[in-house]
Amino acid sequence: MKKNLQRTVMILIMVLSVKTIAQEYKFRKVSKEELKEKSYPLDSSANAAVLYENKKVYFQYDQLNGFKLITEVHKRVKLYTKDGFDYASDKILLYKNNSDEERISGLKGFTYSLIDDKVSEVKLKKEGIFTNELSDDLDEVKFTMPGLQEGAVIEYKYKIISPFVTNIDRVFLQYDIPIKQIEVKISAPEYFNFRKFTTGYLPINLSESVGSGKMTITSKTRTGGNVASGPTRTNFSSSNIDYKVNVSNIINSNVPAFIEEPYSKNPVNYLSSVIYELQFIKYPDNSMKNYANSWEDVTRRIYESSSFGGELKKSNYYKKDLTKLLDGISDPSKKVTLIYNFVKNKMNWNQQYSLYTNKGVKKAYDEGTGNSAEINLMLTSMISSAGVDANPVVLSSSERMIALFPTISGFNYVITRVKLPDGGIFYLDATDKYGLPNILPDRVVKGMGRVIAKNGTSQRVTFRPSKPSTNRYSMQCEITNEGIVSGKFNVNHLDYLAYNFRSTSALRDDESKIKRFEKIYGITELEDYNVKGIKEYGKGVSERFNFIVEDQIEVIEDEIFFSPLLFLRDKENIFKSDERQYPIDFGYGFSNMYMVNIKIPEGYGVLEYPESGAFKLPEDMGVFTYRSNVTNGMVQVVVNETINAPIIPAKYYQALKEFYNQVIKKENEQVVLKKI
Repeated sequence: MKKNLQRTVMILIMVLSVKTIAQEYKFRKVSKEELKEKSYPLDSSANAAVLYENKKVYFQYDQLNGFKLITEVHKRVKLYTKDGFDYASDKILLYKNNSDEERISGLKGFTYSLIDDKVSEVKLKKEGIFTNELSDDLDEVKFTMPGLQEGAVIEYKYKIISPFVTNIDRVFLQYDIPIKQIEVKISAPEYFNFRKFTTGYLPINLSESVGSGKMTITSKTRTGGNVASGPTRTNFSSSNIDYKVNVSNIINSNVPAFIEEPYSKNPVNYLSSVIYELQFIKYPDNSMKNYANSWEDVTRRIYESSSFGGELKKSNYYKKDLTKLLDGISDPSKKVTLIYNFVKNKMNWNQQYSLYTNKGVKKAYDEGTGNSAEINLMLTSMISSAGVDANPVVLSSSERMIALFPTISGFNYVITRVKLPDGGIFYLDATDKYGLPNILPDRVVKGMGRVIAKNGTSQRVTFRPSKPSTNRYSMQCEITNEGIVSGKFNVNHLDYLAYNFRSTSALRDDESKIKRFEKIYGITELEDYNVKGIKEYGKGVSERFNFIVEDQIEVIEDEIFFSPLLFLRDKENIFKSDERQYPIDFGYGFSNMYMVNIKIPEGYGVLEYPESGAFKLPEDMGVFTYRSNVTNGMVQVVVNETINAPIIPAKYYQALKEFYNQVIKKENEQVVLKKI
């Protein structure tokens, strides 16, 4: 029976695939069937779906400008519900460098709806298209389709003309909504040699072929201009140069939506896609121009830039302040701490991720605000001037896609590394007011970086802490005959967990902090809240309060039932999917330690209580221990849930899921009290 059902499903998918491939999608030819469709056939939960996407990337030659890179896009999206309206907007990034810039051409769009069984369309107008300058080298064209309603279909097309022929943008073949059909054609002259990388976990239906192209070269000659030959005449002649074109075709159908799982880091890294890296350009009768870089090539070019290495060498603007700050200080570690705190307090980060300075370190210093490069290059320079070994670290932040090959665009952030005479190493980020040496913001911890030496050489570094950060919970409480629990609660946040508390809650008032516990644990009666250590950087942060809860105990006749962890227990497994194709990224290891003492009401004895036990993950990636005891009228439990590995590979997903199934089962085991 099961095999017959599977066979039927497979046949249905194959039939739908064949029908999809056979269907033609012409611009402004939306069918009534598409508009009448109430849900996506292969995923009824989808709020929207890409019915069709066509992308053509090719090179076009003109004698005046040489080759240009052309990208044509045609996209049609079905909006099943209001929640799908988000997919009626698009952003197009246009790069620029001095006088060279990309431009968009032929942007047209329509929204189609079915009114009285007739197809109605609303046109995207110029006033609905906006262009914003994101940075000195990046513009954004943004638009939202008009006339949206449930069941509508939107469709648009445009062309991007780019002088940057060495860079083909990443071609995405998957989104967080399903794709019915996607067709991609990449055509490159034989002079351009690209290497392909694929990402994601879906099969890519890619075929390659060789076509032909032609360049027309027009030349002119002049004759005459003297008595013997008569008046000047201009003669034009044309010649054609034929060349091969390497073509990649991708046709994928019924692509499932990408499902973002818990702890995914940057999920864009796991979408199905194709990335092209230019290896070299070789024209006939010309020498080869190599574009395939090593990381050493990339970091050397970064360091040699006037907006990086040039800014790092500047020091006059802070000399007077630095001399005053370090007066009488000789200890290298104290110097670093003083300079780090000085820059943190003086400078304010403008939220701009950047590899290079924008207005320059001196102006940023004078104004007290700057991007990540300006603030941390300034920090690096000051520490070096103080006689301590410091180097800049360039990195790709957690928001940036992982670079699969050496490229400057793979980096978007700068921090500082310090090597102390005793061998100690500090990683510092002065953009972060709550940061500490080796306690870095999430955008950095989950990134990858390279330390650049003064000669431009580099080495790869990661920022994950070697030991787990800890939350220590303790609770002293008692139960009444009616099942009401009252007691004292304390939690101590350490290391990265203390940093997280400071960065998310330091500026909130106590009422907002209290609401966190009400939201997380359902505690409605909470008083005498107190928090300590928020401004004592390098130490833990502790929170204390008294509480009363009425929904954690079940009283049935002369018996009382409860989990000894009460509201601290996990109630459901966050990992729900049957399988997972990409890693679980916790950022850093963590340990939740619970110590609970519960006083038994008078007149009751313990009939049952959970046994002690322990289990762990493979490769020492995690462990769970549960110890329980009954003594002197008290139920006592000590629980330790530890994840040692910041990143757990996908192959261990089932083990991790089962680990948390066991955690939840154990934490929800009951104590049974019986009236004596």
